[in-house]
Amino acid sequence: MTFNVARRTAAEKPQEPVNSPVTPSEKEEESPALSLAGLQFFIADISRKTILWHEIGSQTFNSEVKDLQEAPSNEALRHLSPEDRKTILRLVQGAIREGQAGPFDVGGGPDHRIPGIPIVAHKYELPDGRIIAICFPSIGENDDNPGRMVLGLAPILQHFVASSNRVVLLVDNFGYVRFASEGFVKCFQIEDARMILGRNVAHIQKKVGKTIVSLALAALTRRASATGRGKFLLPNNDSLELNYDAMYFRIGGSVGGVLFSAGHVSGDVDFARVFEICSAPILVINGKSRMIVAANNAALKAFHLTADVIGERPITEMLLHANSYSSLLEAAKQGSEVPVSVPVNLLNGQTKKKRFKCTLLDADKKEPKLILETRS
Repeated sequence: MTFNVARRTAAEKPQEPVNSPVTPSEKEEESPALSLAGLQFFIADISRKTILWHEIGSQTFNSEVKDLQEAPSNEALRHLSPEDRKTILRLVQGAIREGQAGPFDVGGGPDHRIPGIPIVAHKYELPDGRIIAICFPSIGENDDNPGRMVLGLAPILQHFVASSNRVVLLVDNFGYVRFASEGFVKCFQIEDARMILGRNVAHIQKKVGKTIVSLALAALTRRASATGRGKFLLPNNDSLELNYDAMYFRIGGSVGGVLFSAGHVSGDVDFARVFEICSAPILVINGKSRMIVAANNAALKAFHLTADVIGERPITEMLLHANSYSSLLEAAKQGSEVPVSVPVNLLNGQTKKKRFKCTLLDADKKEPKLILETRS
């Protein structure tokens, strides 16, 4: 029987020497405890009052990945809330009595504002006559293909994280880092995002610091959100103070995780407002279509532009000659710090020479952005 093989496997772990003094508190810390993050199944043996469970990609609070584990029932469930322990007991007793029970939500919290994970239980009789309950997360009748949900959700989440100016990290319900914003990579001093993407959050402590790892694991294993203000230790032993939200979420029976979003204590910078109040005229131009993407208030005034005119024609049909535009674009591609002087045809009929500082953004993409900055 697979159950017996699994019990022997778990029992083959090396034991502490008999003469090794272990206090009751130390013994409790060393004994395994079931966590909901990454749980594949658990088997409850009522006669022996033990629980055997299997976790893949799951984590504990000390950042150790566990696989097949076994412990007395009261110790195995000690990290769960009293309400969740009662729910699991009701689930197991229902399966023993009726043959099947559930799904019952576990991990939703006492106020039930946080969605729990649905678990079902089935009765099974062993050859020696003992009755056990085999319990596992249920994806539900309407979620028969959770893979489709993952494929549809991933691009949306990736766009949200990539488009955010905040410090954003997304960890899935198995503890793997899926997305990280540029703000996160910079603030946590990560040399290359590929060092953490696709890796288990429990294994990247040396790369991002233990504070963020502990927070992500706590939100996953407790199936609860967290918010507050605190210092985050960085890999080089420096610290970073942030206002943060670690939001636990679940969609369907299998898709979920933790979305960490944070901003500096001094407040997030509204770059749109900075762009508008800057006294130097600034134009943002699509390098492919030559259309003006944005112009701050100073540029509108200096070049006699209006919001309606900007979207009508390319800049080479309004302000700049095609050769002048090519000169500015070439200077930006070369990364020149020297301003380029070109004639500008103002919309009031005048022509003035302007010196533009040229910068190219997203040069490696299909539609790079040319930034032109001049004096008032």
